[in-house]
Amino acid sequence: MGNKLMDLKDARFTIYDQLKIADLFAYEKFSDYTKETIDMAIDTAEKLAVNEYYPINEVGDKKGVLFDNGKVTVPAEFHAAYKKFCEGGWTAPAESYDYGGQQMPTMLNYLTQMLFFAANQSLMVYTCLTHSAGKVLEIFGTEEQKSKYLEPIWAGTWGGCMDLTEPEAGSDVGAIRTKAIPNDDGTYRIKGNKMFISQGDSDLTENIVHILLARIEGDPEGTKGLSCFIVPKIRVNADGSLGESNDVVCTGIEHKMGIRGSATASLAYGDNDNCIGELIGGRGKGIITMFHMMNEQRIVVGMEGISMGSSAYLHALDFARERKQGVAFGQKTGPQVPIIEHPDVRRNLLLMKCYTEGIRALLLYAAKCLDLKDIVADEAEKQKYSDLVEVLTPICKGGGTDRGFDACVTAIQVFGGYGYCQEYYVEQLARDCKITSIYEGTNGIQANDLLGRKIVMRNASAFQALLDEIQSVIKKAKGIDGLSGYAAGLEAHVKQFIEISDLLRVRQKENGFLAYSWATPYLTVAEDIAVAWMLLDQAAVATEKLKAGDAADADFLTSKINTAKFFISSVLPQVTGRLDAIKKNDDVFLQLEDKYFID
Repeated sequence: MGNKLMDLKDARFTIYDQLKIADLFAYEKFSDYTKETIDMAIDTAEKLAVNEYYPINEVGDKKGVLFDNGKVTVPAEFHAAYKKFCEGGWTAPAESYDYGGQQMPTMLNYLTQMLFFAANQSLMVYTCLTHSAGKVLEIFGTEEQKSKYLEPIWAGTWGGCMDLTEPEAGSDVGAIRTKAIPNDDGTYRIKGNKMFISQGDSDLTENIVHILLARIEGDPEGTKGLSCFIVPKIRVNADGSLGESNDVVCTGIEHKMGIRGSATASLAYGDNDNCIGELIGGRGKGIITMFHMMNEQRIVVGMEGISMGSSAYLHALDFARERKQGVAFGQKTGPQVPIIEHPDVRRNLLLMKCYTEGIRALLLYAAKCLDLKDIVADEAEKQKYSDLVEVLTPICKGGGTDRGFDACVTAIQVFGGYGYCQEYYVEQLARDCKITSIYEGTNGIQANDLLGRKIVMRNASAFQALLDEIQSVIKKAKGIDGLSGYAAGLEAHVKQFIEISDLLRVRQKENGFLAYSWATPYLTVAEDIAVAWMLLDQAAVATEKLKAGDAADADFLTSKINTAKFFISSVLPQVTGRLDAIKKNDDVFLQLEDKYFID
């Protein structure tokens, strides 16, 4: 079957046949790319992920990260693998040639990242946050700041992280208390504390550049008074060399359920009144600046979740093919058969297949939109792709993480008692995956974002852009023999979804508390609609290829068609119950006050 990280045959079908990555080669930015160079990049990433990252994932889980006297040490085995990762140019492959990147299409970058996330989530956390810190510097930094910080960040010799959360300010970002006190030279003295900072400290890199939210003394309360600062762990001299410590001290690390090889740190800034930060992005514009990092991370975290779900599915599939238990269904006697032949196990495997393939395709589609919004010339097209990214971000984050975790849990079920034991990888995958629905904005926040911002933004035209894309696929599939009925099924559910979306827009104005109580079920429906859309599109492409005589891949293509049919006919109807409940809008929720929650 190949590696147990990702079904690369399916992934290649997605980028080549469904999403037509070759269309991007017509643009100057990607003109150096061909199918051969893309295949080479995928093969190279697979080898590094399988041979270097995957074997040390369990090591990271067992050893964990060590904290001693203010210093954080990652498992020793991480260093060599990380060095090879950096030497291979995987730290920032989608960035411009001008910054040492490879100008790789984001779709390809995402696909290769998913291999690494599936192989070793803990180690990849360091890298993905470093990239996001670099992106903030590239977009908002002055030329001096970019010259000072960007090259070593893109090279991976310095790390980067995002510093938001405080003991009394988690999801409530506006409650941040970290202060920035102006200095005469234009810099700021930073004083405060942060917690739950992924990659807040480690010995993996020479330096760590913190992108930090703080409030300049005298600025207003709430998010409007926040500014963003560059705060290196070690100060950087004018010639680019490292200078003295910047009074950023790690006060401890979290002992977590999963991703134990990833340092989640508590940090103190300016205890000695000597922590210096540089303003980036403008005074009072910290939220705007930081949300570029946050939005990138939300899609990345969706990739993290579904990547681990994908690996769990492939491990479970292998196990189900090999593990023999019980006789064939309907028989009283006979030889034991592989458990994949039992109906409940097969249904579980199909569910994992549907969600991992559908959401992976959705993330890769979002990646294509990210590129197109920057390279197309037509302003209306730019706006469309920008709108699609906005609306898809909470769906990608929520769907990738919730369904990825579901796949990990379902894989444990397939393994039975073995899956609950630590010697089987799916147990670790479930523990590692759970965090993805929590950090970078909990999935409850993603649900609120979709309901409260994304479906109403630009007078609902952004949401309409997504609906237009879905309906275009439905229209195409309705004209294909064998798919028309399934396309009609999806169409009926989309109509229900649109009706409920319209109702919720109105209800937000009438009783927002009750309306938002439906946000998470609404997001779940959006995720299932999106998965059905992607799978139906893949089925249409597969049908066309079969009609064209693609006999070599007949089994694979038939599988793509049947996967879509199964999901639309046997899984998607569940959204009707959720939509009916939302439509009913029973207000008993408002009567369930705190006193009714029995201790």
